[in-house]
Amino acid sequence: MRGADLIGTLPDEVLQHVLSFLPSRDAVHSSLLSRRWRDLWRSAPAVRVSGKGHDFRLFVDSLLLHRNDASQLRSFEIDDYAATTSLLDVYEDEDDDDEDDEDGYLQLPGMEIDPSVDRWIAHALSTCRAASLTARFDDEIAVPWRPRSPDAFASQHLTTMHLELVELTDDLLDFSPCPALLSLTVSGCRLNGDALVSPSLERLSIIHCDIPIGRYTDGGTTTMRISTPSLRHLEISDSYDEEQTAPSLDSMPRLTTASIRLTGATKLYPGNGCMVLHGLSEATTLELLASTPDGMVCQLNPFKFHFHHH
Repeated sequence: MRGADLIGTLPDEVLQHVLSFLPSRDAVHSSLLSRRWRDLWRSAPAVRVSGKGHDFRLFVDSLLLHRNDASQLRSFEIDDYAATTSLLDVYEDEDDDDEDDEDGYLQLPGMEIDPSVDRWIAHALSTCRAASLTARFDDEIAVPWRPRSPDAFASQHLTTMHLELVELTDDLLDFSPCPALLSLTVSGCRLNGDALVSPSLERLSIIHCDIPIGRYTDGGTTTMRISTPSLRHLEISDSYDEEQTAPSLDSMPRLTTASIRLTGATKLYPGNGCMVLHGLSEATTLELLASTPDGMVCQLNPFKFHFHHH
């Protein structure tokens, strides 16, 4: 058996599974190993891409074009930069004497998310029927990814999604077009809408996200509502400096565990605080740490409820 190719004797499905743990560029390079490996990457159950610039765009376009679409994707992951250089409008103080300043704005070079990202994700979800989507972007990019289509995440197959540094507005916060979605994590995102909605979601994590204060009404300040009646596990934590309110929670009759940590500039106002607690009333395991407008911190665990100065 000396010199035998033991790996090469494994079934194609096993080798494709191994390739799914590699960055897609490395998986494609495996085609150079031998004739046996030439086309295995085309049916690997995961696509993992990271990069920026023209060459990166050509690589991802070619990767998706030549992939075997009959083979369903287990996961599609785009990470790090995915950026392109553009001209960004930057506001300058009107007292600035810069001669190039027109009406308080300058156009300066900056980084923004490559528009091709929308097309790649649409292809992964529709044509490749991806079950898991991860889209993470670098915090040095001036403009976050703002999906251009209100149906950017619509999928009958998507079960898990992780978004980082993405801006989601009203339509994009409605995950009803994803009837199989069970787990959603949004990290460092801007959630700018009236409600986050998902009839199917069982696990939700909102980590260090910006949830702007909503409209002012006679009854107080409105904020984003979370409507996830099938939810079993909830995590919310903040770290933003700009003042905002905690999201209000609709009834979650299946909720078992919840961790709410609002210790940045997020405030619990009397009416809003009741809406948070109302949604958590069914939880069997609960951790709550939140500040109030008077600078107090309220801490709640399954056994005791007390206040202390922050």
